[in-house]
Amino acid sequence: MKNIILALAIFTFLGCSESNQQKVDNAVSKTGDSLKSKLNKLNDTLREGAKDAIDKIPKVKVEVARTIPISLQWISFEEQGSAKISKADDGWYTLKGEQTNTNNEFLKIDGKITRVNNQTLKFVGTIITFVKSNNGSRPCEKTGEYTFLKKGDRANYRLQQMENCGGGRVVDYVDLYKLDDIL
Repeated sequence: MKNIILALAIFTFLGCSESNQQKVDNAVSKTGDSLKSKLNKLNDTLREGAKDAIDKIPKVKVEVARTIPISLQWISFEEQGSAKISKADDGWYTLKGEQTNTNNEFLKIDGKITRVNNQTLKFVGTIITFVKSNNGSRPCEKTGEYTFLKKGDRANYRLQQMENCGGGRVVDYVDLYKLDDIL
């Protein structure tokens, strides 16, 4: 009889113990799911807050204009003019400048420029040269797409469409300097 009571006691204890264990497992499972849900919700809230904060930061476009030397040989290689160059869109830069002398002769350039390769630049815009002894003492205006080329170890890029509007054998050496650090 003792053995039967002992067996019933052990069986009852084990039965309760499994039932209790199941209750504990269920509670842990529900709590774990609840905690996971709360953590996900908190992370979502933090992400939305961070995105809102980033969206509220003002967008600032920094335009840094640099100045480069330019020259037309008829005016002077030594007393160069200057042009402002600044980054535009899609790999292009705006370029605007002039060179003048005491005789009111000038080189003016206005457009945009981009690098094609190590020696070649593409310019789209207007180049005007005026030298009293060229083109019947009238300005020579070129508007369109032009190529500037750097040859050998020269420091300058030279306009390749260099024939003056007056024609003949008159050429204008329009040079741009110090572009390798910019483009």
